[in-house]
Amino acid sequence: MISCVRSLQRLGCFRLSQIRPFLKVDERGVVIALVHVDDTCVASDDLELVRKVKEAIGQCFKIRDLREAQVFLGMDIRQEKDGDIVLSQSRYVEQILERHDMLDAKGRATPLAMGTRATPVTDEGELLEDPTPYRALVGELNYLAVSTRPDLAYALSILSRSMTKPTRAAMSVAKGVLRYLAGTREMVLRFPGRQGLQLDGYSDSDWAGDTVTCRSTTGYVFRVNGTAISWSSQLQRTVAALSVEAEYQALTSVVREALWLSKLSDDLKLGTPPSIIKVDSQGAMNISNNPMTSQRSKHIDVMHHLVRERVASGEVELRYCPTEKMVADVMTKALGEAKFKWCRASMGVA
Repeated sequence: MISCVRSLQRLGCFRLSQIRPFLKVDERGVVIALVHVDDTCVASDDLELVRKVKEAIGQCFKIRDLREAQVFLGMDIRQEKDGDIVLSQSRYVEQILERHDMLDAKGRATPLAMGTRATPVTDEGELLEDPTPYRALVGELNYLAVSTRPDLAYALSILSRSMTKPTRAAMSVAKGVLRYLAGTREMVLRFPGRQGLQLDGYSDSDWAGDTVTCRSTTGYVFRVNGTAISWSSQLQRTVAALSVEAEYQALTSVVREALWLSKLSDDLKLGTPPSIIKVDSQGAMNISNNPMTSQRSKHIDVMHHLVRERVASGEVELRYCPTEKMVADVMTKALGEAKFKWCRASMGVA
């Protein structure tokens, strides 16, 4: 790969991005070369630059030019007549269902029953005799959850907490996720082709939602023109004493992601306006905007005050969002059918 990079740099206008390992053209436009082992996808708004990049790579390696991208890393890519770009993993879903004999399974409306949480192991007899099938299934589902199906993120966060000692109950929950996939196997992530770039983010937490550790869950979603481009659902590293502290800790993770997206946007010459993050906690917003310390907040770790600093510098702007319009709710708890479908649609999954 080093020889390939040197060949590209000899073209006179390439340099490596400091944010992501792709190549950037400084003067004539932007070229992105996504590389995973022996798979490479080249993208640009200038076809001549794409041709030159392919030629440069071809000088270093024997390559096959598959023309317009249709499949990359198991994701189907389709550009429609109206300009929309659609990402799909329906074939991968079919393969998972077939491997687990659930091709004809009856679909369900949500991946998790409302209120589902990770539960502690109270009886060693509940453990699976062989944990390998469970771990393999969670790994298969996780690739979906991080690629094109943000609607699975919270379910996989729950399932991943049982990887060390999977139980029969955990396997039952995983099979429920498969039934959800059986009914939604054709769903895609749709990026509207309209002009302009509208980036927004949502931050949420579920206070002390993990019954094993009493830790809270951080969830966030960043969207471009209404479609999710970055999302996460994971346990916080420390126990939050208050719900407002859990929300503030969640904001720390969200602000970090927002700053990275801002740098990436600048690298792609898309501009770097302040990142707008929507929060449904007035208390967390007050801590972020107010440098005063109170009895409720003086114990909060210094690391989380990154939020306050970036808000003060104008790099991040916090806006209040009512809970009923919080898209990131789907990342922190098992929702009822109506709210879940609204969140799913709000992330561009259809």
